[in-house]
Amino acid sequence: MNTGGLEAKDIMTRTVHTAHPTDPLRKVIGTICRYRVSGVPVVDRKGHLVGLISERDILYAMYPGTERSSGKPSGRKAVKAPGSIDELTARDVMVVKVVTGRPDSDVLRLASVMALRKIRRIPIVEGRKLVGIVSYGDVCRAIFGGKGGRGCSRRMF
Repeated sequence: MNTGGLEAKDIMTRTVHTAHPTDPLRKVIGTICRYRVSGVPVVDRKGHLVGLISERDILYAMYPGTERSSGKPSGRKAVKAPGSIDELTARDVMVVKVVTGRPDSDVLRLASVMALRKIRRIPIVEGRKLVGIVSYGDVCRAIFGGKGGRGCSRRMF
C-alpha cells in the first residue's frame, strides 16, 4: 500500500471534460453520460475553475428537497424549483466551494481528503487554472494497483 511518493501530477487525468457556467444543464448531462464520468469541473473562458457539477448535484437540482440532510448542502447553491430542466444552466446547480489539489499534492493526502469529505473527484489547479483531475478510481489504482479501480469498494473510503 505504498505510493512511493506519488503526487497528483503522476496520476491525474490531464484532458478533463468540462462545462462552462452558461452551458444548459442538458448539455452538462450529455457530457457526463457521453464520457462516462460522474462529474465535471466548471471553468470560465480562461480555464479558471469556478465550480463543479456531479451527478448528485444534478439529481438534487431536478428533485430539490430530496437530500437526506436538512438544509442546504455545504458548498451547493440553493436551487429554485424549475418549471423545466431546460431552464437550468451549469451555474444554477454547480458547487462553488470546490475542494482542489495542486499538481504536487500527495496521493495519500488526496485519498484522505476524499474519504473525510465524501467526494469522488478533486480538480487539480495551478493558481486558479484547471490542469487536471484526480478521481476516486485514480487514487485506488495508485494505492492498490490494477486497472479500472475495480478492486476498490465504495465502502473503503
